Amino acid sequence: MKIISLEIKKIEIGKFFPKEDKLELDIYFNDGSDKEIFKIIDTSDPENAAEGILKDLRKLEKDIHKPSGDKKLIIDNFVNIVIKNEEGAIKEISEFIQKAKNKIDEIKSKNVAEGYLDMIRELKNLKLDFKLSQ
Repeated sequence: MKIISLEIKKIEIGKFFPKEDKLELDIYFNDGSDKEIFKIIDTSDPENAAEGILKDLRKLEKDIHKPSGDKKLIIDNFVNIVIKNEEGAIKEISEFIQKAKNKIDEIKSKNVAEGYLDMIRELKNLKLDFKLSQ
């Protein structure tokens, strides 16, 4: 059995789609080497979105580290993905998504041009840095 340790480093906001309540997240992680993926998530259910991010990271890692077919023992064909502080990560990602959703809702409800670009800039500058929070 192969065990892969995965650590999420940070999450930043890429694009955002206010009409659809969706966000593009830039997710930086390390599984022995630094990697980055982009994921579009639905902000209407932050906890479910956070769990979906970890599920997709696991699937990606399993695909990357899929063993070759010449292994004799079945146990050698399994890949176990261990996410550092998984429960805390889900909670923090969920809170981050909720904060971003609140900013998007503020932007959507803004009906005067004054301060609009500042609100967008503030949303784009939101990031979740796991090195600081763990």
